Amino acid sequence: MRIAMIQDDWWPRTGGGPVHVKDLSVALAEQFDHTIDIYTRALEKDGQSHVNAETFAGGNVRVHRLKPSTEYWNAVGRVSSLATPVPHLVTEQFDIVHGHTFLPAVPTRVGGALTDAATVFTVHGTALTSGVGRDESGLAAVKRRLERLFVLNFEYDHVISVNTEHLDLLGGYHADVSCVPNGVDLDRFDVSVDSRDEILFLGRLAPKKRVSDLIAAFDRLADEYPETDLVIVGTGPKRDALQSQVKGAGLEDRVRFEGRVSDEAIPQYYRRARLFVLPSVWEGHPLTLLEAWAAEVPVITSDVEGIAEFIDHEETGFLVPPESPAELADAIRYGLSNPNESESWAENAYEMVSTEYSWEGVAAQTNRIYERIV
Repeated sequence: MRIAMIQDDWWPRTGGGPVHVKDLSVALAEQFDHTIDIYTRALEKDGQSHVNAETFAGGNVRVHRLKPSTEYWNAVGRVSSLATPVPHLVTEQFDIVHGHTFLPAVPTRVGGALTDAATVFTVHGTALTSGVGRDESGLAAVKRRLERLFVLNFEYDHVISVNTEHLDLLGGYHADVSCVPNGVDLDRFDVSVDSRDEILFLGRLAPKKRVSDLIAAFDRLADEYPETDLVIVGTGPKRDALQSQVKGAGLEDRVRFEGRVSDEAIPQYYRRARLFVLPSVWEGHPLTLLEAWAAEVPVITSDVEGIAEFIDHEETGFLVPPESPAELADAIRYGLSNPNESESWAENAYEMVSTEYSWEGVAAQTNRIYERIV
């Protein structure tokens, strides 16, 4: 088959979306001999424009960065991304148009309407079920209405959710819905490093991640564990506020903001951490959770949509109520003070992820959907 994947963000922007689309596409090409074209936005970061095409899987996966090249949140770039993939979808003969996340819903739907291609849309997470922590801007209500239109009211031949939490909602609007979770490349995290006494957060510094709760929790126990540091990897709109919070708490020498790090460095951060903490108020199916499991690091995370269904409390991780810095501090204290138990969470989680969340398995599930709707 010839498949068009549409994803609105790509490197140098970090996040689960690009990882999912790239690794799924490579697995589909290598296992099933599909040819895949990924259409994404050309992005500008730190004064550098990223417009060059890329290839993977022996050239069977091609990434097209479509201009104009703008910062990710630039309004011109975001609006133009609704249209720029469409001429390629119309002129090329694709069997499947597969859109991911939010804005790509528009070219996916238009491409399906203007061609004979079947359409698939993957929902990586939606505020339509939780509505909390996602957007603090004045346009939040408008964005929510658009999301309802794109996710629920556009017609697709098949809709995929990365978790089961969304299936009831999606099933009320779409006839053909299934859950296909994220995957992870275990080999990528098979690296040797010297462990350090660190608590790790890795992800977007966005409102829904609630990194402020992690800093507040760390503030409660920093004096008890003077050798333990908090390491925050990632960038995002909350970075300045979080740095101010750290400064106000007098923790500048105990909390490190690493910013965006290379893909090659990410496994090393996981491997050397004693705990990985994800305090989000909601998720789709966070890749960072799978990455932490693949790196065999114990996980403490929120008991919320998109996370709780994948965690067996005190077996593969430790769940805490969201937006509760005091209880998060207690959980971190427990994990640090009981290393044998927390390491057993990591061992159990690694066994689970190695059998249930390989990209090969995700690709096989996705391919069965493709074969059914073409």
